[in-house]
Amino acid sequence: MKDLSKIAVLGFAVISLTACKENQNDSAEIMAENAQEEHHEEGHISLTQSQAEDAGLAYGTFAQEEIKVPIEANGSIELPPNNMASISSLLNGFVVKINFLEGDVVKKGQVLVELKDPAYVKMQQEYLSVYGRLNYLEQELERQQILNDADVGAKKNLQQAQSEFSAKKSELAVLKEQLNYAGISASAIEKGKIQNRVYLRAPFGGTVTSVSAHNGQKVMSGQEIMQVINREHMHLELQLFQKDIPKVKKGQKVQFTIPAFEESPVFEGEVSLVGRNLDMDSKTIRVHAHFEENDWLIPGLYTEARIMQDSKKTRVLPTSAIVSDKGTSYFFVKTETEGDEINYEKVAFEPGIKSDDYVQIKKYDKIQDTTAIVLNGAFTLKAVMNKSEGGHED
Repeated sequence: MKDLSKIAVLGFAVISLTACKENQNDSAEIMAENAQEEHHEEGHISLTQSQAEDAGLAYGTFAQEEIKVPIEANGSIELPPNNMASISSLLNGFVVKINFLEGDVVKKGQVLVELKDPAYVKMQQEYLSVYGRLNYLEQELERQQILNDADVGAKKNLQQAQSEFSAKKSELAVLKEQLNYAGISASAIEKGKIQNRVYLRAPFGGTVTSVSAHNGQKVMSGQEIMQVINREHMHLELQLFQKDIPKVKKGQKVQFTIPAFEESPVFEGEVSLVGRNLDMDSKTIRVHAHFEENDWLIPGLYTEARIMQDSKKTRVLPTSAIVSDKGTSYFFVKTETEGDEINYEKVAFEPGIKSDDYVQIKKYDKIQDTTAIVLNGAFTLKAVMNKSEGGHED
């Protein structure tokens, strides 16, 4: 008999636990069934005090909050054209030495590459020859000028001397400019210093991003040997859709990530330029944003960005207070209490800006008490109302 008693007690406990769980899961249905027993106008619902407490309904009024809604934009990290340099020679030559490798930091004026070719010596010899001839023609011009002033020389001799001097002077200027482009000092040549190498120097301080030649290789005029970038003005170049153009302006904050990075950190920047030219194919404009230097960020990386709009305080309700039905947004308000029964009314409104936590309330149907808005539990009330108005679902 004792065993039978124990079995009976255990069975009753199991049945009780099961019943409690089912009651908890079906609380909304029970509320709806109770609500169906009475007739209510459409958009109205009544609950008992205990039902409202079980549903966790909380009341309050509108709040004034700043809502920052980000604008999504994609793009990449870019550099201004003036911050990228392709290192090449204006003359053909053989690579003698490459002084820096990819990733090295260089200073402005440092020798990056050394080239060698017999043509370099020949160019300098030609310059010296023209330079010496010009000195002779200058002296001859002075002599003819003296003779002409004394009326003892033919005028045509003076004119010929002037012509030859001008032609040779122009020829020397051309050769001097060619040598300067090649990095060879004309003034050093005039002093008898001939160099058999050409030195390619860094046009600015920066980082070597690529090296595309090696010692002993012959490179042609204009062929890229090395690339150097200056990261100081690296920026985001974002594509902004035309619908968002009025929302973006200089100075707005930008948050961006690098999808290629696993668990990419969030980097921050600021809009520095909003383009005014619409790409007719993509229907976008370009937006530039500057950010703080970070070794992880390099030109060419694809980015996903969020441009943060300017925010101002506006009338809002928490998202837990908002429900929607057939494209219309609603919140609930407690209208009156009759004994143990609490009445609620569904109020339509026009939503504005939305964030994860709040919804702007632009316009709403007139209500008597703005301090009795259901801030938490709106979904439960909607479920109860749907059941009472539409009947049980199969």
